[in-house]
Amino acid sequence: MNKSIEKICEKLDWSINEYKNDVELEKFSPAGEDFFFCVDKKDFINNVVEYAEDFDADEHAEMWIENRHTVSGVPQSIRTLIDDADAIKEMLLELAENLKRKIKTRR
Repeated sequence: MNKSIEKICEKLDWSINEYKNDVELEKFSPAGEDFFFCVDKKDFINNVVEYAEDFDADEHAEMWIENRHTVSGVPQSIRTLIDDADAIKEMLLELAENLKRKIKTRR
């Protein structure tokens, strides 16, 4: 991954872990979830954009609502979990938009 892409991610407080073929991006949500996802290094920006657009905040919140009594550290408030999932969606879209701008400036 090139340095300018790394700078964009880090400026938005995303941590980057590179592996052979994948990149893992990680960031804490407002409610403290250690949120992370992996995408293929090949066509990295488009993979991040696709992940962000496909992220389903309702589905994410539902997963935690179902597990809030069994997983340590999960907020008990359903409202907190819904708001946090919405915030994660916004974090992802912000990252995607900043990376897409990188593509546009290269043209």
